[in-house]
Amino acid sequence: MRKIVIASHGEFARGLKNSVEMIVGDLAKEIDTYCLYPSCSPRDYTDQMEAVIASHPEDEFIFLCDVKGGSVHTAVSQLCRFENVVVFGGVNMSIVLDLLLSTPERICVNPAIQERLVRAGQEGLCVTNYQKIQKPCEEEDF
Repeated sequence: MRKIVIASHGEFARGLKNSVEMIVGDLAKEIDTYCLYPSCSPRDYTDQMEAVIASHPEDEFIFLCDVKGGSVHTAVSQLCRFENVVVFGGVNMSIVLDLLLSTPERICVNPAIQERLVRAGQEGLCVTNYQKIQKPCEEEDF
């Protein structure tokens, strides 16, 4: 079984899951969330997860953290000592949707799939600004 966890500072993880649910419906039910608050330590969460992961070696645990190198990502990355864990930093909706809709196979042991998910996150970013929308129309456009 695959377990997907979105982990973040504050409520970002819950908000992202909610947004994903709007697009994929019940498919998002396989996502768990972890929200770090000022009164908590990410280490408390990883201690809890260690026991869960150790007792389910047949399951795959995919952690999607909000900020690469942040305290949540750093703490959760300690769980990578288990071979059934993979951790991504810098999650966005494109990564979550790709994971849910296009990735039925195990990714812990498949670097090509891990790279594809990273590319999905990168390609999901773009910029639009005033200069781009003010491009003059040419006669060929009509």
